[in-house]
Amino acid sequence: MARERETSVPAQSRPILEWMREGEARFRGQLEGLTDDEFGAPSALPDWSRAHVAAHVARNAEAVSRLLVWARTGQESQMYPDMDTRNRDIETAARQSPAALRADVGRTAARFDAEVVALPKAAWSARVRTFHGREIPAPDVLWMRTREVWLHLVDLDTGTAVESWPGDLVDVLLNEVITTMNGHPDSPSLRLCATDRDQDWTLGPDPGTGAARQEVSGKAADLLAWLTGRSTGVGLATAGMLPDPPHWM
Repeated sequence: MARERETSVPAQSRPILEWMREGEARFRGQLEGLTDDEFGAPSALPDWSRAHVAAHVARNAEAVSRLLVWARTGQESQMYPDMDTRNRDIETAARQSPAALRADVGRTAARFDAEVVALPKAAWSARVRTFHGREIPAPDVLWMRTREVWLHLVDLDTGTAVESWPGDLVDVLLNEVITTMNGHPDSPSLRLCATDRDQDWTLGPDPGTGAARQEVSGKAADLLAWLTGRSTGVGLATAGMLPDPPHWM
């Protein structure tokens, strides 16, 4: 029965669903591989331990589940009441024992997956709102969760790098990040060249007559890691110093 209901996921979103499930499995696998003491070690995110990253991923699963409930019922169900509540819930969850936190991550991920499977075909055309008030179609919720688990898999700082991601996932997120950054007035004027994709992008404003964009080249995964703050630019080549990319979310 679950397999039949799952066909209601729009065809264009099925690769995203596969990425999401793979990312969830990898994230849980990394938590299982940590000793209890290692949960309290610093993550790659400022001021957060690995327990904080795990707690955030669990609370995010609940938040995106609420968006699918909204799509299914038509009754507004916000991701979080407010930022203070969100932050407080993460702090509370991070204080759980490692065993309880592992179970929390698994339980909330399973609930979200169940919501995906249960969503009827008509509900995928519903529109919901993100925490920041942006209206999106229901299938975008799958992408939100996919992006979340893969980025925070890196943030656990257990040795997993963006380079280990599926190549198509790197491409989709890299294009999204560059498009978003091009909407920021403080974006540096760059030409980004993916040496393993034979592709390049322009970032930031036109530098003006007679001026050239600074070229930054490297593997697509290394470009993505740098642009999303998951790397200082290791593996990238440029003339001079690498500029600081703008915040993209």
